[in-house]
Amino acid sequence: MDFSTAIESKMQDVNDGSSEPFIIYRDKNGGWHCDYTHNQFGMEFDWVEKAKEQDPFAIIYTGKDFSKASFPSVYDTILYDRISIEYYVGRGAGRDSDKLNALKNFFCDNVSSFSHKATDYLTTLECPFSALSEMCPYNLATGVEDWSYNMDLAPDVVESIENAVSDRLLSLAEKPSPEKNSHEGYVELNKISINNSDIILAENPDAEFRYMIVENRYTTYFNALGDNNIYTGYTNDYIEALTEFISKAYSNIECVQSTRNVNESLHGVSYTELNANNCLPDSQNNDYTGKLIVVKANELKPEYRSAEHQLVLCSHGNGARPNAIGQSVFGKELFSGDSVCYGRHQIAGIADHSKLPSWAKTRIDEHNTEQAKSAIKPSLQEKLSKAKEKAAQEAAKNTERVNKSKKRKDMEVT
Repeated sequence: MDFSTAIESKMQDVNDGSSEPFIIYRDKNGGWHCDYTHNQFGMEFDWVEKAKEQDPFAIIYTGKDFSKASFPSVYDTILYDRISIEYYVGRGAGRDSDKLNALKNFFCDNVSSFSHKATDYLTTLECPFSALSEMCPYNLATGVEDWSYNMDLAPDVVESIENAVSDRLLSLAEKPSPEKNSHEGYVELNKISINNSDIILAENPDAEFRYMIVENRYTTYFNALGDNNIYTGYTNDYIEALTEFISKAYSNIECVQSTRNVNESLHGVSYTELNANNCLPDSQNNDYTGKLIVVKANELKPEYRSAEHQLVLCSHGNGARPNAIGQSVFGKELFSGDSVCYGRHQIAGIADHSKLPSWAKTRIDEHNTEQAKSAIKPSLQEKLSKAKEKAAQEAAKNTERVNKSKKRKDMEVT
């Protein structure tokens, strides 16, 4: 998603003055994410540190931090905060000057003066403050202690940066969009995503080996946070590269198909995609806690858009409750038992038992039976009977101890 959409997703928290922390960060492909950082027990998710490592300008906020501010105000505040962090990171690396400090202070006071075109452009950049310093032709430093930047130049600086942004955008529009680089300057020619892996065929005519084949397997909850490279191959022969690329892709396809075959032969699970028609009517507005819910198929990767991955036993989460501040819905897949987490918007509703595949009906009946067994508790009468029995036993023991004590005394007297 883009910067505006990421912020819009948390405006309800801002309006409600929520104290639930969330982090806003860019992934390695330039996409923006705005996600809650803690689970329902108040513990921070493991992936948060990885997000911070990937995006050193990532920031954690709560809705309460913005005092019910408007969308433009939240937008400008977060953009300025990221630019400030970039400035201080640069200063820590020795890249500091009065000119840069004055530019930072200028942007803080004048961010609202820029057009949406300019600020939206800055949010697409990995290092927006560096771009500002390149586009600003003026030295705003004053040398006066209490005068952080030359305010007289502010209108000219705004105009200069606006013009520079327009020139940059025009230049980008005139050039064909380049394909995304894969690794080490190689440009992607083909990419297949299957079995939680990306298989990439890339080319770099200037490299020692023209073609590169890469297989990355996702290793984090949020795929955007990184991947685990499990294979990289190089060659100058395109046919050889294409053969290896297809071989890696086919190997992953076989893995998915093999798993499907095993699930079908051993557990009677056949490929069945569920949708809103498999849910109870109007159940999207219900409390999901303790219910079997259906994950929307389009929220899953194509190879996992089937019932064994869509059916989840919801256990908890703020998002399980309608109109709650949080969005996270936690549970376990009915088929695999694996723990999963989705946003409430990714749930189609509560599953209609009568419209489930036969294997799912069997599983849910087994689950309900186990729940019923564990829920069986002794009746009040049974508890009272056991309490009386225990009290009688204790009384008998006490009487026996008293009698023994008396006997010893009688023997001593004799």
